[in-house]
Amino acid sequence: MFKNPSFLFDIICTVVWLLLAVRYARKGFLASVVQLAGSLFSLTGARAFSGWAAGQVFQNFFAGSFRDQIAASITAGGGVVDLSGIAQRYAGFLPESFRASIVEACERSISAVLSDNAVVLADVIVQKVLAPLLTPVISLVLFFVAFALLRMLVSLLVTVLGLVNKLPVVGTVNRWLGWTAGGIASLLDIYLVLCVLWALIVITGGNLTVLNDTVMSSSLYYKVFNVFNPFL
Repeated sequence: MFKNPSFLFDIICTVVWLLLAVRYARKGFLASVVQLAGSLFSLTGARAFSGWAAGQVFQNFFAGSFRDQIAASITAGGGVVDLSGIAQRYAGFLPESFRASIVEACERSISAVLSDNAVVLADVIVQKVLAPLLTPVISLVLFFVAFALLRMLVSLLVTVLGLVNKLPVVGTVNRWLGWTAGGIASLLDIYLVLCVLWALIVITGGNLTVLNDTVMSSSLYYKVFNVFNPFL
């Protein structure tokens, strides 16, 4: 039982949940509610922003450079196109099975432009091979960066509201109600930990021995929160 990664994960999550609940409860009800609302806002905002911005970042900062490099490579190679080699060169850190699935899908649709010039062909490769491979990775990075920034702003407000606990009557009620709000707010922190695990599973293609859907599927926290997996 204790050798089961999912069981150990549930134990760790439970301990972390309780510790965070106590921490939030001490801050008081108002601060915990703001923390809860802020976490929901941060998660929602980060997901919406990363989904939109990932494509923009790829097209504006990477696509042009990739297109020029691939076009030059095709011209130097006499028009020979090696999609697997291109995927390996620019996205070699991703699982081979994931790269192969994208390459296979592109090979079926690229034949119509094989006779076009190198620039047109390179653009098709960038949009149909590299974009599907790299955009999800960019989205993951942007998601966590955006969440961290939004959460930082929320934490500043929570610190200010924590001063309410120093008021005699209001402070007592605020602290007691803080336990309920703190318990719920701490669950969102567990959800953030799961977001990190989901991101690792996506990036590694589920090929890690102790971190994949099959191993983690027996985890209570994993099953409950998987409904809200932002990377599905």
